Amino acid sequence: MPSKVERNAAMDLLDALSRPGTLPLEDVHLHVVLTATHCFDKTLMSTVVQDNVNPIECVERSALIMASVIHGCPPAGLLKASQEERVREHAPPARP
Repeated sequence: MPSKVERNAAMDLLDALSRPGTLPLEDVHLHVVLTATHCFDKTLMSTVVQDNVNPIECVERSALIMASVIHGCPPAGLLKASQEERVREHAPPARP
């Protein structure tokens, strides 16, 4: 239900911006930008040096979870077959 409300709000904004019927929109693209932050229990250097954890792998897992929600498909469906095993090694399955 919330996505329907948000979609209607976006369409209302598009209508207002395009002055319906008076401003033709041809060959246009809509870009949506999402931002996210990732927090570690320790500083970045401590995470790398003391815990021997690659922070990029942690961020990659978070990005994969977000992308799977946005695209409505399982995370494995977003990965190249050649990358699935590598991601599984460092990214345990997300909790339901």
